[in-house]
Amino acid sequence: MVQTIEELHHIQYSIYGDKRWLYNVRNDRMIVSKQPLENYLGEINHSSNPLYDFYHSPYKRGTMTNFHILRIILDSSKIDFFHKIVLFLINRYSMITMLTLSILYLPRFAEYLQQSTEQFSLSQFSAGELIMIYLAVVGLVLPLHEYAHFSVYYKYFKPPKVTFGFSIRYFSMPVFFIKVPFYKLLSDKKKNELILAGIKCQVAIWFFLSVIHMIYPSHFVSGLLLVNLGLIVTNLLPFLKLDGYWYLSNLLKVDDYMTYFKNMFSKKAAPRIDILILGILNYILIALSIWGIACDIITFFI
Repeated sequence: MVQTIEELHHIQYSIYGDKRWLYNVRNDRMIVSKQPLENYLGEINHSSNPLYDFYHSPYKRGTMTNFHILRIILDSSKIDFFHKIVLFLINRYSMITMLTLSILYLPRFAEYLQQSTEQFSLSQFSAGELIMIYLAVVGLVLPLHEYAHFSVYYKYFKPPKVTFGFSIRYFSMPVFFIKVPFYKLLSDKKKNELILAGIKCQVAIWFFLSVIHMIYPSHFVSGLLLVNLGLIVTNLLPFLKLDGYWYLSNLLKVDDYMTYFKNMFSKKAAPRIDILILGILNYILIALSIWGIACDIITFFI
């Protein structure tokens, strides 16, 4: 099991193999070095300290295609109880049970939709229902999805701080994020466990929504259940840096297949036809995503 040292001056520190990994919680910067850096963590405010710039450089709100709107830093101990609940929900036996029962309920759910096709069209939703579904997804489903990733991360690293917030990805996708900076230190098996945790959490949400729908088959619950199912399928896609993207990167034995794709053109990485095809497809989907939101904006103002 890999463990970070206790946080010092908002810097988390770990030794893995022959490398030192330092993560600055305040400005979201990570450095990796083969040189011992322990001795520099004390007098960090001296300008002669090699870590001075790493420590004092300002926080940047991501990139144009992944811009952080809001960021919050909390002591992990304040949410310790919640990660235990999430780990219980996404364990193998809970997942098998909830997934099986949810699938068994699908025919009844489909029958309900078929009987209320006209009522269930998007135009039949009131503005209040659409707002409530959107708020439930952005304020509950997506945060729980991301927190499931962090729960697995917390199980292996026990970080003193947790960083989370909201960002806009590719100018069109509202995304809740939780930082897992030492993710690369996990074994492939543990990486897959962390990657799939978010989708497993949404399977649990699918189960609970199915139970609610069985008791009270309302218009709102039906819409939320469908949106959640759509998000599960979407997150399985190996593009747009969704869960499927990272899972496929892990299967391809690379940290990030788009980084590898770019490095092939600068001759920093050996050519691979599989990553070349995936990289081109990923750029096409990014372009389509941006085009879609642009069309929506133009339509709204016309």
